[in-house]
Amino acid sequence: MIETVCRHIKNYFISSVHPGKFTISGGQVIDTDFMRDGYYLIWGSKYNDAVHVYPDDTLTDEEFDGDIALMNPPEDFLEICEEISEYMKSDMASPSPYKKESFGGYSYEREDSDSSNWQKVFASRLNQWRKI
Repeated sequence: MIETVCRHIKNYFISSVHPGKFTISGGQVIDTDFMRDGYYLIWGSKYNDAVHVYPDDTLTDEEFDGDIALMNPPEDFLEICEEISEYMKSDMASPSPYKKESFGGYSYEREDSDSSNWQKVFASRLNQWRKI
């Protein structure tokens, strides 16, 4: 979910970019002295272009010329990403297709048919990190 949210706000919280030829073996980036615990982004890989968490051993083995960017997302941002993930698992993410429902003396009217869109629901909280 972190990668999806970063893409949406156009901000990956890059702290440093390391270009070069990299080897992934045993599911891990090897022979890099700059890697540290936390989030990083791979570009230029055939199989692993994405946000990952170091240490990680789930990468697909390969050699590639590209970049590895270390990320430094704020704790508040990571908490919102977790909330979005929970929201997407909930019933709120897939509401009834009906704008107005009524049965057995109960009636309900939805304000906005796009209210389940996580981008809209969390927009005000994500805007502080949005890049143009």
